Amino acid sequence: MRRLFGLMLLLASAALPAEVLRLAGNIWPPYTDKSLPGEGLSVELIRTALERGGYRVEYIEVPWERALFGLRNGSYDMVNGWPTLKRVDYTLSSRPFLVNRMRWVQRRGNDFRYDGLDSLIGHPIALSRGYMYSDELDDNARLQKGYAASFVQAAAMVLAGRVDLTLEDERTVLFHLERELGHERDELSFVPGEFRRAGLSLVVRSDHPQATDIVATFEREIAAMLEDGSYAAIFRRHAMPAPDALPQY
Repeated sequence: MRRLFGLMLLLASAALPAEVLRLAGNIWPPYTDKSLPGEGLSVELIRTALERGGYRVEYIEVPWERALFGLRNGSYDMVNGWPTLKRVDYTLSSRPFLVNRMRWVQRRGNDFRYDGLDSLIGHPIALSRGYMYSDELDDNARLQKGYAASFVQAAAMVLAGRVDLTLEDERTVLFHLERELGHERDELSFVPGEFRRAGLSLVVRSDHPQATDIVATFEREIAAMLEDGSYAAIFRRHAMPAPDALPQY
């Protein structure tokens, strides 16, 4: 009888639907974008890893500031984001699952060279509204900072001469230069070097009942995907080379 009861419990638990986790993000190709295969590189990596671990993932596309507000108030469960002290009181973050190379973009022919935040003084810059590029940049009051809704809008500000520079992930810039900015691609160029390399993590609201398990499951399955080749296969589906190892941050 006891054995039969245990079997019934096992069958009942197996019949329960997997919990649906709400992943929020803004349109940020090639990482999060409903119009892309798999709804973007990040979405496909996150969904694949968590579904291997028994969860289901629903991607919800909203402006970035609304995604963060929803994460704080419990409307959403997860975002993918860079580490920042501004979120440590209400989130848990995984180890990074890919690296963003953040680079400055200028009008072609300009000779700006980035050499730390002080080199930006006197150069108006455009940043995407709500992004946390780094705590040091966000909190620096000496810089002339303007804000745009997206990189495409910020690039238009550079092209119009309203600002000297804008900042974005290298893959995102190249994506837009192949599409919306194709006619202007020869008028824009990367500033030599980079602003920083930032590890992109799964960020889970810390008051979710399974927050710790979600993060642990994600890290375990991403590592397994790297070993079995499915991590690299997702990168290839998005026409990008896969890193050989996870970033160490």
